[in-house]
Amino acid sequence: MKQIRLLFTVLFFPTLLFAQAGSFSDAYLLYQTDPREVRGGGGLGITSFGDNVFYTLNFSPDLAFGKVGIGLDINLRISQSGQLRQEDWNDGISSYLRLIRYVRYGNKRDSLYIRVGQLDFTRLGHGSIVNFYRNNGSYDARRVGVEFDMDFGNYGFESMVSDLSNFNIVGIRAYNRPLFSTDIPILSNLQIGASYVADFSSQANVIRGGGLVAQSNSRELFFDSLAVRRGNLTVIGFDMGLPLLRLPIFELDTYLDVAKIIGYGSGLAIGVTGTIPNVLGAITLSSRLEHRVVGNQFQFAYFDALYEQDRFLSFENGQIITRANELANFSAPGPGVYGDLGGNILGKVRLFGSYQRLYRTPRGGQLHLGARLDELIPSVLFRADYYKRDLGFETELFTLDDRSLSIVEVGYFPYPYLLLSMIYQWTYLPVRNDDGAILRYEPIRRIEPRVTFQFNF
Repeated sequence: MKQIRLLFTVLFFPTLLFAQAGSFSDAYLLYQTDPREVRGGGGLGITSFGDNVFYTLNFSPDLAFGKVGIGLDINLRISQSGQLRQEDWNDGISSYLRLIRYVRYGNKRDSLYIRVGQLDFTRLGHGSIVNFYRNNGSYDARRVGVEFDMDFGNYGFESMVSDLSNFNIVGIRAYNRPLFSTDIPILSNLQIGASYVADFSSQANVIRGGGLVAQSNSRELFFDSLAVRRGNLTVIGFDMGLPLLRLPIFELDTYLDVAKIIGYGSGLAIGVTGTIPNVLGAITLSSRLEHRVVGNQFQFAYFDALYEQDRFLSFENGQIITRANELANFSAPGPGVYGDLGGNILGKVRLFGSYQRLYRTPRGGQLHLGARLDELIPSVLFRADYYKRDLGFETELFTLDDRSLSIVEVGYFPYPYLLLSMIYQWTYLPVRNDDGAILRYEPIRRIEPRVTFQFNF
């Protein structure tokens, strides 16, 4: 055994000396604003929801006290007749709980991480099942969810709940490092994981039993009365990951993911991630390249940024569109590729981009772009995020429709504490029946000029 350990050490010491289990290359975490940053702001603005215009009072600080973080999102929208916008307050106690956007302890990849409230771009593992998931389909239908992760060194888990009021989506990924207590180079950091994610909503697994009516944006419309309800929708997965290289100038990981949607299809992904943690003391870059093999009736990252909007759409004439039925019709996709790249330049420029293309599938593309420029140009602020799924052709990359999310903010600081900005959002509004139940979400364009008094602690 000693000879084997010596052989591994001699062969790999020059390049693998710094491989440690606790580090993980991640382009999106690199792109996100530093969660330890403490900032706050309040201001005045004008918000439009379609043809309706509201005056807005806003207070939305992000506060951090050691490992504890709190985010507030208090918006008072007042109509031209002097009334508060009703849709902001018609969800009972949830309308008041959502004023607290989140409370967290630690950060993702810490040994202990807890977040309660709004979930932004939740991911489990490498993201083959849950990736960029948002638990709030709309500002007017916000939920209180949970992310809870613990890492004990030789084993750990990641978990999420979409909504504490009903536990609709529950996910957990447990992992083990079986050789963690050994000193075998490379292999001591081998990580083996298993995932279970289920949507227990009665609308999660509804497919067409007959009565096709038409198609809307390549999705089937059919009558609810002829639908087949198959209970909850469950996805299971298995993964292996290995941090290969940890040097001061470069980090490298490799991994394998296998996932199966119960009652549907399965997929496999083999990938590598690489990070350059410090280029001339100014730039940090991280990227991922992944080969995907997709079977019939399978979609990677099934629980994504638009899942809450896409799960179940009900129309007044009794017709419906469902995400599960779309999955059931997803046939012969074959191989494909996924890649992402994230960067941080001088702490003033953060960039992220990801793209999936399935070679044999006409509508298998996914795109996510993000950019944050904090005073790269003196006194100028620019932030943008864009997500689009089910791309058929590259000409559709930047067309806004019911498979898109977008937010852009452009601002100017005439004084360090005063921000004048314009916010553009392509987001969603819930359509409710007479009882207040959500029938579906419809895309809507929001434009909001804002004056913000900003302060940093």
